[in-house]
Amino acid sequence: MSGRKVTGVLAFATFLAAGIALEPAAQGENYDWVSLGSGMNNDVQALTVYNGELVAGGWFSSAGGAPCKRVARWNGSTWQPLDSGTGEYVLALTVYNDELIVGGDFTTAGEVACSNVARWNGSAWQPLGSGTSSSVCALTVYNGELIAGGIFTAAGGNPASYIARWNGSTWQPLGSGMDSGVGALAVYDGELIAGGNFTTAGGVPCDRIARWNGSAWQPLSAGIGGNYVGTLAVYNGELIAGGYFPNAGGMPCNHIARWSAAGGWQPLGSGMDTAVRSLTVCNGELIAGGYFTTAGGVPCNYIACWSAAGGWQPLGSGMDYVVDALTIYNGELIAGGGFTTAGGHPCAFVARWSCPPCVGDLNCDGQIDFADINPFVLYLSNYSNWLVEFAGCNPLNGDINGDGTYGQGSFGDINPFVALLTGHELPIPCP
Repeated sequence: MSGRKVTGVLAFATFLAAGIALEPAAQGENYDWVSLGSGMNNDVQALTVYNGELVAGGWFSSAGGAPCKRVARWNGSTWQPLDSGTGEYVLALTVYNDELIVGGDFTTAGEVACSNVARWNGSAWQPLGSGTSSSVCALTVYNGELIAGGIFTAAGGNPASYIARWNGSTWQPLGSGMDSGVGALAVYDGELIAGGNFTTAGGVPCDRIARWNGSAWQPLSAGIGGNYVGTLAVYNGELIAGGYFPNAGGMPCNHIARWSAAGGWQPLGSGMDTAVRSLTVCNGELIAGGYFTTAGGVPCNYIACWSAAGGWQPLGSGMDYVVDALTIYNGELIAGGGFTTAGGHPCAFVARWSCPPCVGDLNCDGQIDFADINPFVLYLSNYSNWLVEFAGCNPLNGDINGDGTYGQGSFGDINPFVALLTGHELPIPCP
């Protein structure tokens, strides 16, 4: 037996010395909503990943109990501020030229004057020229330039009707822009897609959605009839639009629709009962969040997943209120919004849909063996240190008996862990 195995067994023996009786091993649920620390004290409106950390923006002033004004970063175990944050609300996040870009409704970032848009280089805030005249609601990158959409009419001191581009040094308009606000941006089939509550783009009729080919705005078929398009994504080679609308291209499409040049606008099942606010793709499935409580006629509290084979399905029991933002971090789905519970668990304004746990794999190397003993001892005795040392590892990997109690002091998992190691040929590969 190797020295590492001997050390692990000796360390683990200190727990067995307590004289706890052996119990059979059990497996827990495959998926569940899990909190990220103690969460925030107010809504999360935007999510992205920067420098290997999850970044959240919104209306909050604290994250994990620490002061984090409107923007915070999660390293897998704790929330931390980005300097002193922003003066007011953060509504959009993206990454451009290796910097975090933050958009919203604010006049300062840190102690620096930044009008509604700012950049963070990992240590300090800087402005992007003189910013915009009003709120930035959406951000993306297209053709090597940063694109901002919102309710502004000027960027960098120059006219820019609700949309503008930043080339690294100056702001410029995209044609003559729109006649009203832009709330969603994406890139699809080599073109920039903008959604909002506008009815014209570049002077051309474009009902709630338009595409920019680098020189001119064009409609997407007959557009979308309704109040607004608030979120965009690309899934299975098609553009997905979500918002508050009853039809797309003249077809009934309740609050969500898909578009391709070949097929035009098409519904996704029977859609939702009310507005879709956020979209992303996770593990080959389309994820939608919003104000809805049914999707495809199925109860789905504020969040749902779509696949061509299965249609709309819930993600656990969902949330208790709106999901405004979605992203993927460390292979897991992250949701932010106005909710305070997810899956029936306390999750203050942010939560993760945990990947299927590999029960017993406490060092997250993809298999269960004697190398998991020392990490399991750390997990039981100093859970906060385990979260740091094995950042991104699913905490439910240690819930061996499947009782929903895990982490420091969950000694009921010891005997099932012993049974797992001694009752199988090792290593046991994760599914």
